[in-house]
Amino acid sequence: MRQLFRTSILLGVSWLLLSCAQTIDARRGGIIKDDAQLRREDVADYMTYLKLTKGAGPLDQDYILLSYRLIREMISDDLFKNRPERVKIALRDVLNYHPTAEVRPAIIHEAIEHELMNTEALWVTDGSVPYEYFLDVELSEVPITNDNQAEEKALSVMLLLYDIKGKQAGEWFGFLKREKGGKSWF
Repeated sequence: MRQLFRTSILLGVSWLLLSCAQTIDARRGGIIKDDAQLRREDVADYMTYLKLTKGAGPLDQDYILLSYRLIREMISDDLFKNRPERVKIALRDVLNYHPTAEVRPAIIHEAIEHELMNTEALWVTDGSVPYEYFLDVELSEVPITNDNQAEEKALSVMLLLYDIKGKQAGEWFGFLKREKGGKSWF
């Protein structure tokens, strides 16, 4: 009886360990996680994952990161700083002037809109509510001439703010460069 009990426990533990080795999708009978997904789980954050898997050129996330930095600069400007209410703003366009980048302006547009909405200074509208300003975002690359340690081209983002009459009310510019032969933008 004892031997049967031990064998049953051993089989149960073996079955449990075997079933934990793979994640199975019962709806289709296939394995959910492929090698790329497992590699992503081994990496601490998504930025590192992107740099490990596809670091040849700029990615959406690189432009999003730079845009977030510029948004922080923008909301600390005197134009927004001491306003009693949130300023209503519309995000009009995200334009890509980078000829070799594998970026998707629609994804960057959504991320920027979300970041603007998460500030205490701005309220993003879709045009159904009157707004005070509209914002254009220009993605491009700029030449780097005075840094021998960096690649020849850097990523750049420019935020252009206009009032409702079309007059430019503000401009913020930033860039990220990359070490020669490296994959990280700084």
